[in-house]
Amino acid sequence: MPATYQAAVDPVELAALERRWGALPVRQHRLAVDHPFLTGEHQMLVSDGRRAEICYIMHRGDPAAGLLLHIKTFYPAGAYRLPTGGIHLGESVEETLAREIYEETGLTVGGAESQVQVQRCLGVVVYALAHRTAGTTYPFATYHFLVQMPINGAPAPLDPGEQIGGWQWRRLAELGDVAARLETVGQSRRGWGDWGQFRALSHRFVAAQLGAGAEAKTGRLGATG
Repeated sequence: MPATYQAAVDPVELAALERRWGALPVRQHRLAVDHPFLTGEHQMLVSDGRRAEICYIMHRGDPAAGLLLHIKTFYPAGAYRLPTGGIHLGESVEETLAREIYEETGLTVGGAESQVQVQRCLGVVVYALAHRTAGTTYPFATYHFLVQMPINGAPAPLDPGEQIGGWQWRRLAELGDVAARLETVGQSRRGWGDWGQFRALSHRFVAAQLGAGAEAKTGRLGATG
């Protein structure tokens, strides 16, 4: 893995995840981006020294039947996506996963039937985000986890700062459509194009890992530069 991508992934932590979940796929993408992505309000992905995030793929027993998406109050219309959360300094990937699920849904992670069950890590997408205005390339990574909501569970956000504007269940086979919508949000909302292109990558990755079919697994996966 080139140095630009390596900076986003802690090799010790990745090795620990692989001891628990087995060998994990790691996909690399290089994206050319510009302001306001990374530098503008609501899109400061790498602020506060953040190098990575988690993405939780939550279902109710059958991922093919429905995956939980959310939208924030300031997003472009219709820009529902899989929930993510930034990894704080000194925080592990799995600690972040539990914290973000609790803050955003009010559900706790654990082994009881009344808790969210972490089933497996699907893998990591790493990025080299070449920012034209800043004149630098930012490393970043998204760790993806498949989790199951408890019986009768329902998302009820606890942190108003998350600004969650709504939830939506979409079938696994529809993740390609979700990604396509994200890839085009810049056409209807100026300044959100780079954000949408970036966010779409996780959805195509998850679709491929969970076997959503050829339509969702177009040739957009893998290295892009």
